[in-house]
Amino acid sequence: MTGNLLGFFIFWGIWLLVPLMIDGTTAISYFIGAWKYERSHRRKRAAFQLESFPSVAVIVPVFNGESYLANCLAALRAQTYPLDKLHVVVVDNHSTDATREVFHVEQAKPFDGRMELISLAFRGKAWALNAGIYMADSDFVCNVDSDTLLREDAIYNMVRAFVMDPKLAAATGTVEVMRPARDDIHPLRKAMAEAEFVEYHVAFRIGRQFQSVTKSLFTLAGAFSFFRKEVLLQTSLYSNTTVAEDTNLTFEVYQNFPGMHVLTVAEAVAYVEPAPDLASLYSQRVRWQRGELEVMSLYPQYLRRNPFKLSGVSTVKSLLIDHTLAFPRVVWTFLFPMMFFMGYSLSLVFSAMVAMYVAYVAIDALYMIVGFVLSEGESRRRMRGAWWVFAI
Repeated sequence: MTGNLLGFFIFWGIWLLVPLMIDGTTAISYFIGAWKYERSHRRKRAAFQLESFPSVAVIVPVFNGESYLANCLAALRAQTYPLDKLHVVVVDNHSTDATREVFHVEQAKPFDGRMELISLAFRGKAWALNAGIYMADSDFVCNVDSDTLLREDAIYNMVRAFVMDPKLAAATGTVEVMRPARDDIHPLRKAMAEAEFVEYHVAFRIGRQFQSVTKSLFTLAGAFSFFRKEVLLQTSLYSNTTVAEDTNLTFEVYQNFPGMHVLTVAEAVAYVEPAPDLASLYSQRVRWQRGELEVMSLYPQYLRRNPFKLSGVSTVKSLLIDHTLAFPRVVWTFLFPMMFFMGYSLSLVFSAMVAMYVAYVAIDALYMIVGFVLSEGESRRRMRGAWWVFAI
């Protein structure tokens, strides 16, 4: 009897209670970190005004971007940062559409900065970024995806963060998902877009702020990242050895500059399009997970770090949270109905399902509340309207 009871608690504890405890602890830690960031870094930056304006090279790699490149360049022309300090380098990644024609139309429009085009005879985002970086003659290098729109104060806020912190080697902005097109009335795509918006918003406003405070930021978002040029040129730049070239570069910065740090500048906001369908979303997430594992294998020294230490990058910690502990959550989705046929009573199975659902809804609700409090403007209005997301 005692053995059966012990086995019961071990089974349910490992598969149900342990993931909940880890997720709950992670959530609370993230909330504390986000609040700490809000009280220290963000408010200090808001009160600081730039007196001089370093030069910034903006690298925009593009492949078949005729439908969105113009909007990206228009957002750069609308920046509040002095435009004569901007050098925009668009790198055409062997496009087969009218991308180059679109660029020349945009280049002809009034712009106080420099805007030029490089055309490559081969494809590959890493090659395109590196080609643009070598063309840069600036104090800072900013990488922006061609389907990304920068908020008008994004570059100003980034430069301000670097000027205030001489030890800041590289940074990423807050990436938010735009609303779907007005003519897209498909309810599933609208629901996906809102859920994706909440996911990104919570990840950047809470998760990455916590990682910034604890010096454990795992990746500089490829959609919008910022570097001191002298730091960037002392790395191998972007590599083709992994599908996650942005994460690989992040780890190389950590490795080459242990006395400096990497963080997220929350008030530097970039907007991206939502995933068009489930297949694209699935492909994106598989690529992210694959890239994470590839980069971990390239930097084995971070596998030896204590995963239970709050500060610093530990790839074991990321493996536990993103992979190992994610497995029980997926398993339970399919395993719960089978428990009845394994001898567990229907009432116990149903109670466990309800308890697990309620626990995760509570955790997600806390994320939503904190994300709402830390948001402003249009993001806050969207968070208020997307209250239903935490229930699914």
